[in-house]
Amino acid sequence: MTALDLTLLLALAVSLGLCAWLWARRQPVVIRTVPPPAPAPDQLEALQQPVFLAAADGIDAGVVVVDLARRVRFLNHQVETLLEVGPRPLGQGLIAMLRDHQADALVAESLGDGEPRELALKPIASGRTLRLRCTPLSPGGQVSGALLLIHDVTQISMLERARRDLVANVSHELRTPLASLRLLVETVQSEPPPAITHRMLGQMAQEIDAVTQLVDELHELAQIESGRVTLKLSPTPLLPVVERAIERIRPQAERKQISILAEIHAEQHLALIDADRIGQVLLNLLHNAVKFTLEGGAVVVRAALVTCESPAGGPACDQPGDGDWIQVSVSDTGIGIPSQDLPRIFERFYKVDRARTRHVGGTGLGLAIAKHLVEGHSGRLWADSAEGRGSTFSFTLPVA
Repeated sequence: MTALDLTLLLALAVSLGLCAWLWARRQPVVIRTVPPPAPAPDQLEALQQPVFLAAADGIDAGVVVVDLARRVRFLNHQVETLLEVGPRPLGQGLIAMLRDHQADALVAESLGDGEPRELALKPIASGRTLRLRCTPLSPGGQVSGALLLIHDVTQISMLERARRDLVANVSHELRTPLASLRLLVETVQSEPPPAITHRMLGQMAQEIDAVTQLVDELHELAQIESGRVTLKLSPTPLLPVVERAIERIRPQAERKQISILAEIHAEQHLALIDADRIGQVLLNLLHNAVKFTLEGGAVVVRAALVTCESPAGGPACDQPGDGDWIQVSVSDTGIGIPSQDLPRIFERFYKVDRARTRHVGGTGLGLAIAKHLVEGHSGRLWADSAEGRGSTFSFTLPVA
């Protein structure tokens, strides 16, 4: 082997050794995924702002954002309607917008301790009942403002009040006959003379009839209001319906020497009605007319065609659609209704001056039932009266 060959072998060995050393000290190759660059803060705000504005204006509640100084920084359109404020009064104090010291104090307390709070408001200007909920805003753990949600709970409040009034009125109407029945039963249990016992039993029957009538009318009113009463509408002449109602009430009128007349000027027109239900309405109005009319008085039932043209020209024409209607009215020469009581006479259990009408009895549900039945025919029922000069109850029915 020549010297050149030895030199080449030595160079090859050195090269292999160097490669082995480098392989032993190699570093693992790490492949890193570089995330896309985050959008700038102004880009995030541009993405979120339209969504927030759309949500704030689409929510069925008022939305108000205030800062630590309780200055209004944002409000949606619903706030303007609920509080009847000007167009977006940004920058002003919360109390200037709400006009309620309790609400302003509630927001101040919520900003102070970071706890949410609720409050009921009744703004004088709007007359609504509002529920305000204040939630502090603390994105970084530090309170920087508050979010106020304002809900209109007027309808819920009215329903709750109606429920309480119904319970109170039913309790009141049942208390009197039940107390009377208790007293009569105790008297009969003491074994009085037969004549007194017979009279007491008759009074007990009358009280039971009164309670039964109350329960029946409550059940019927509940059925009508819930929509479970189906009206059987058909083209019907009105005269026979009026005559049947008058004949049913005539015995009571004759006992008080009250004359009942019928003036029907729409005989050639048919009404689209449920004859039995409209007969019930007429009977109720006639019963009230006879009940509140003194002896020797008069009651008149009138029916005539009325034509309404837009815009509506009064109670008779204030209908879902203008056109031809049959207006029926029941007038009497009775004691009349005070003007302050007229707006409430169709409420359940409402009675005009119980001291003046104590002797006439009744449950106070008849007019409420009549109103629902007339409105079920797409008509209207209203009253005109002057105290001491009699009353006129009128309702409209659609022409077939």
